[in-house]
Amino acid sequence: MSAIIPRRVFLKSSAVASTALVLPFYLPPRLLARTFGGTSNSESFSPNAWLEILSTGDVKIWCGKSEIGQGVRTSLPMIVAEELGCDWQRIQVVQADLDPKYGDQLTGGSLSVRTSYNNLRKAGAAARGMLISAAAAQWKVPLAECRAESGYIIHVKTKRKLAFEQLVAGASVFRLPVDPPLKNPKEFTLIGKPTRRSDSFVKVTGAAKFGLDSRVPGMLFASVERCPAYGGKPRHFNADQVKSAPNVRAVLEVKATHLTHQFGETSGPGSRNFSCAGVAVVADSTWDAIQARKRLKVEWDDPPSASESTASLRNKMLQLVSQQEALIRSDGDFEKAHAAAERKIEAIYEVPFLAHATMEPVNCTAHARDDTCELWAPTQIPGAAADSVASALGIPRDHVKVHVTFIGGGFGRRLIQDYAVEAALISRDLGEPVQVVWSREDDIRHDFYRPAACHALQAGLDAQGRLISWRHRGSSPSIDMFYSGTGLSPQEAAQVDSLDFPALFVPNFRLEFAVAESGMPIGYWRSVSASGNQFVLSSFFDEAAHAAGRDPVEFLLAALGPARKISAGSETVDVGRRRAVIELAAEKSSWHKPLTAGRGRGLGVSFGWGSFVAQVAEVTCDVEKGTLQVDRVVCAVDCGTVINPLGVKAQMEGGINFGLAQALKSEITVSGGHAEQSNFHDYEVLRMNEAAPVIDVHIVPSAEPPGGCGEPGVPAAAPAMANAVFAATGKRVRRLPIRAADLRSA
Repeated sequence: MSAIIPRRVFLKSSAVASTALVLPFYLPPRLLARTFGGTSNSESFSPNAWLEILSTGDVKIWCGKSEIGQGVRTSLPMIVAEELGCDWQRIQVVQADLDPKYGDQLTGGSLSVRTSYNNLRKAGAAARGMLISAAAAQWKVPLAECRAESGYIIHVKTKRKLAFEQLVAGASVFRLPVDPPLKNPKEFTLIGKPTRRSDSFVKVTGAAKFGLDSRVPGMLFASVERCPAYGGKPRHFNADQVKSAPNVRAVLEVKATHLTHQFGETSGPGSRNFSCAGVAVVADSTWDAIQARKRLKVEWDDPPSASESTASLRNKMLQLVSQQEALIRSDGDFEKAHAAAERKIEAIYEVPFLAHATMEPVNCTAHARDDTCELWAPTQIPGAAADSVASALGIPRDHVKVHVTFIGGGFGRRLIQDYAVEAALISRDLGEPVQVVWSREDDIRHDFYRPAACHALQAGLDAQGRLISWRHRGSSPSIDMFYSGTGLSPQEAAQVDSLDFPALFVPNFRLEFAVAESGMPIGYWRSVSASGNQFVLSSFFDEAAHAAGRDPVEFLLAALGPARKISAGSETVDVGRRRAVIELAAEKSSWHKPLTAGRGRGLGVSFGWGSFVAQVAEVTCDVEKGTLQVDRVVCAVDCGTVINPLGVKAQMEGGINFGLAQALKSEITVSGGHAEQSNFHDYEVLRMNEAAPVIDVHIVPSAEPPGGCGEPGVPAAAPAMANAVFAATGKRVRRLPIRAADLRSA
């Protein structure tokens, strides 16, 4: 079976001791030939435990991706069930623990469906083919006369049928098809149909087990006081006094430990990817540990970055964008074209550090024994958790066992393995299983933040109001340098993308970037750099449209030009799909219909992760009071073949609200080298009464391969809001979050 498998393929097969038909989602052809070279009289068939048809007729599907709330435990099984032809109501979804047989278990980058779709279809189709072969052999009829439907193999001519469970033993003697025929998408009965989530019941009833619900016999609980400034360490602490608190078992130092790069890349010199140093208080309960921790008095050795502040970093970035930076892309001759432009505009945009602020605070349970360690972890990438823990404990990686739990929100925070390493180190030192639980204050103050950034832009228009020149200089701390080290090229370290619009669509285009050094820990935030960059790009493009005296939608479509495909190195830019979502969002939002005074509409776009998104925000502003109300957001999305429309809609709605929080509420400021915010009272997220009362999601029908949905809904929300504010008030927003002063009359 041919397929795209990121980073790893399945390495080995394993037996499942049950009366079942068990199939892999992917096996290399050589392994297929070796495993299925002959027939078997056994009632069980177990080359790799991914898909299991039980003798009861129920079907188990192991999900190798983490469920973070995005619905992966529904969408991935739907793909298998569609090709298998089983009864969806008889599917049991089982979370896969870390194991090489499940391949790359990374959940991030909106990759889960994209990288699994073809393999899962083939897994279901292969099982269907073997069941049909067993039924045809029993009936002594041609294979072409049989089909699978709702858990039965049906002989079309005679209407005879056999349930899957009646064919398990017989199917196991047939060779696994190497390249099984797939259904024509026109025949789909499940894919593309609105389907309720498979995990809703256990979450509503409280039966779902999240990381915080993990319990191990003899388990202790730890709360850790960490150095306020990232990179510092404890010099002295009052261990004896804290040990006297009720039910406290130990007070011990937790040393900073280098974390293995989550995506497998080498962490070279200058990598700052460390867990925080601190002091752990271990007790019989979380409450006891937290209360005793309040007695801690720690003297810290602060790092050099303890002098950093929001103002100092901002001044550094403003200085960098005021001068020539490392060249990322250059088309035409910007300087010559800009000098000849009929009209010129320029602006500086700013975005702050942002925390992930997941609803389930960071936590992990670990039991380190001898040269082994077992984890119960809400992680987006269990392989990286095993890598980092093995390195920290000095044990073989295959001696680390990882059980993946439900996750109460990730947004990229669970890609970083500091909390798993903390739990493992404390458990090793105590010789007991330990659950480390972070408070909300720990979570906000010791996050790996979305980097702050400054962007200086210039654009030029000709006499006909067409864009002829565009220069973008960006500066921020570099996520890639933080994890991989300082030996990166400027292009590798850059937090801007050379293919981000309007690249390719302005004849004289120049993109530059400078890394701004910062002591703050940084990481991947939902949609990564696009979360801030699209605010900048879509907003400044709106500025250009108004400078040209043209409607922003018409101006954008004119810049894109006719539908076509543009080859851009290893990527292809599909202009037709970009145009389609913009036109659909404009149509569904009644873009050209006038609004009353104080109200406005704004457009934002996002193209990436194999998907295309356009959003129109509708707002009401009171410039006297400095207030802003989101009235409506219209979203058009083309994410290729849709598995579950309900899931796509939910991801777009969630992404929009996430983006609105960035636009209206959230900001991390820095003083003394650490975050000033500590909880939701000062690191604000969107409340229910602040969310858009209406979010209309319109999905473009498509037969293209599936695109991602977890990230693309976020970046367009902030610029759509900012552009709507300008339409309503005439005041341009160039920094986030939007403040009352940005709205008030001069």
